[in-house]
Amino acid sequence: MNLTILLEDKLKKIQVNNDSPDNLVDILMNEGIYIAANCGRMGICGKCDIVIKEIDSVSSDEKKLACKTTKDWLLNYDNLTIQVNNYMLDPDMKIEEGFAGDKAREESASDKESSLSRFKSYNVAIDIGTTTIVFAMVDYESNRVIATSSKANSQRKYGADVISRINMASSGRLEDFRKCIVEDVVSEINEMCTDNGTYLSNIRTIIITGNTTMCHILMGYDCSGLGAYPYAPVNIKTIVTDTQNVLGIEERIHVIIPPGFTTFVGADITSGVLAIHSGQNLSSDNTFILIDLGTNAEMVLRRGNEFVVTSTAAGPAFEGVNISCGVASVEGAISHFEIRDGLRAFDTIGGKEPIGICGSGLVDIIYELRKNDIIDENGILIDKYIQNGYKIYKNIALTQDDIRQFLLAKAAIRAGLEILLEESGIIYSDVDRLYISGGFGSSIDIHKASSIGIIPSQLRDKAEAVGNSSIGGAISLASSLGGKCDDTFDISKKVNDVNIDYLEAITSNAKEVNLSLHKEFQNKYMTCMCIEREE
Repeated sequence: MNLTILLEDKLKKIQVNNDSPDNLVDILMNEGIYIAANCGRMGICGKCDIVIKEIDSVSSDEKKLACKTTKDWLLNYDNLTIQVNNYMLDPDMKIEEGFAGDKAREESASDKESSLSRFKSYNVAIDIGTTTIVFAMVDYESNRVIATSSKANSQRKYGADVISRINMASSGRLEDFRKCIVEDVVSEINEMCTDNGTYLSNIRTIIITGNTTMCHILMGYDCSGLGAYPYAPVNIKTIVTDTQNVLGIEERIHVIIPPGFTTFVGADITSGVLAIHSGQNLSSDNTFILIDLGTNAEMVLRRGNEFVVTSTAAGPAFEGVNISCGVASVEGAISHFEIRDGLRAFDTIGGKEPIGICGSGLVDIIYELRKNDIIDENGILIDKYIQNGYKIYKNIALTQDDIRQFLLAKAAIRAGLEILLEESGIIYSDVDRLYISGGFGSSIDIHKASSIGIIPSQLRDKAEAVGNSSIGGAISLASSLGGKCDDTFDISKKVNDVNIDYLEAITSNAKEVNLSLHKEFQNKYMTCMCIEREE
């Protein structure tokens, strides 16, 4: 059958036959059209909506979900014209994201030109996030970051959250996911080398970090144990391998993946702890909490030499998913919002025309709506906005369901934090610092986040947004480790008194708090399902 695809001002015609994929999402993907499929084809997010414009020369205006539109249904007709709404033609969209670590600074253009040479050696640090992959190139001798870049994780075309990817990877799509990661990583490393006038042969070590699922997929490990009780990973210890084995690159370069704490508190969080150690010169007397805000909220509490960790499924609301006008932290995303004298004011990433709302913008909007009594303590919009939501700009609005998604995420984070403190036997006043990390954590307004209860007001003055601490820790490791694969390689080399042996020790001996089995979690969760208001 003949399928005509309308893409704004573009038009594409393809043939669908018995050899085509079984699902319209996959059919479109084969043609280079990446339609949003955030829920992993479960038909619940609604973002892969299409409109049937014409069926066998008869006009139509029927709406369908691409993930629920099968090849068999398409083959019932000779000619179909469809309009595709939420799609992407270029999977290499650049994402803005910060990273933590005082020693990780990017050189100025003049410094960069003088320091780069094809005769010098470099290390590369990579953080494979569920949404975004971040890269940094580090000068081997000076330990300075000379280039950074980021790109969207192309796995997102299969599903936005970790759970959907675990389920699909466990159902025969593991190699598809692994191929996405490998192609993303290899293409960006090659591009960084080209842009900076060097070669793959000049790279000595690659540090790769990420959550347990991303690391499992990269290594080709069976993911089925990550999605069902007792949630057993194949391996969360330090992995030392090389590019031939894991990336298929002929040039043989060391690849090191740091250890994880648990299935749900992975290597990315261990790297975050290392970034804080490297950047803050902490003493053993400091008590700190690290919260990485993303699809999951992973938390680490350090008190002396003891570490307690937990994780809660916050949902992807802070990454723009499950929010009707939500987007990732890309150019055009509304990142800050304020109501001034009854008028709306906002900032967008890059100062571009607004395209949607990212996580930091969502926090600001909720704060402003609560402050101005447009929503009550239960998150209910006043009657005026119940039906169509609160308009931010043109067709961008925050709906009642969006507010509920926020409440679900906020309640999970806050309840998890409360239990983490209780299980550690401490109170707010015992905490010296609270670090908020993650892409969302790089631009969050601490005052507004605490005023609406995401973090306790008692920790407001102790809180610090540190951005992507995972890449910061990977940079710290990359700054110390090196040596070609045919040289003597010392993995125990220290980074500011922290090394792989130390990371193995703290991850192996950490206490895990399993919130899903905790008797108080549900009660605290329900208690936190409200929006506080503090000026």
